[in-house]
Amino acid sequence: MSFTIPTNLYKPLATKPKHLSSSSFAPRSKIVCQQENDQQQPKKLELAKVGANAAAALALSSVLLSSWSVAPDAAMADIAGLTPCKESKQFAKREKQALKKLQASLKLYADDSAPALAIKATMEKTKKRFDNYGKYGLLCGSDGLPHLIVSGDQRHWGEFITPGILFLYIAGWIGWVGRSYLIAIRDEKKPTQKEIIIDVPLASSLLFRGFSWPVAAYRELLNGELVDNNF
Repeated sequence: MSFTIPTNLYKPLATKPKHLSSSSFAPRSKIVCQQENDQQQPKKLELAKVGANAAAALALSSVLLSSWSVAPDAAMADIAGLTPCKESKQFAKREKQALKKLQASLKLYADDSAPALAIKATMEKTKKRFDNYGKYGLLCGSDGLPHLIVSGDQRHWGEFITPGILFLYIAGWIGWVGRSYLIAIRDEKKPTQKEIIIDVPLASSLLFRGFSWPVAAYRELLNGELVDNNF
């Protein structure tokens, strides 16, 4: 007795499709790598920016340090061919000549006399003046005389700009206080009398208020009170 197994009941096991090969997963891995690169690229740019900023800061600091390390006398000596007074031979010669003249005049008087004491005081002032010229970095020409730099160079503001601004401020302060005093007494019965005999309490109060005269002048200019329209 024999058994026959029908072949149509046999089905082979499912095989892996050809189109699902290992190469089909490559694009996904590439996409993942591309995403990772996109995420890492901003970080690299940030690091590059930080490095560039650090390099710029280092370069700037080195320039500043080098500028401070330069001797001020050498930097000042480039202005119009002038040299620092303390290094000028003509400047030293003028100091010797001035002291020599005073020394010659001193020999004409007794040591304890009033003229001799006055001449000695003048000699001390002369020495101090020449020392200050050299100490504060003034520049001298070929004639040995100090020259003031008025070109606006910040290294020489103390020679002209700062004293000039201070002079204008003090002169304006005095003028503003005098103007305020005249305005305050013009309604008096005898204003001329108070111009001759100053009202000290009133003048003192106006003097302290005149400290801020630039602000007060600007305020009156905006209000139209700075100029009298009757004149």
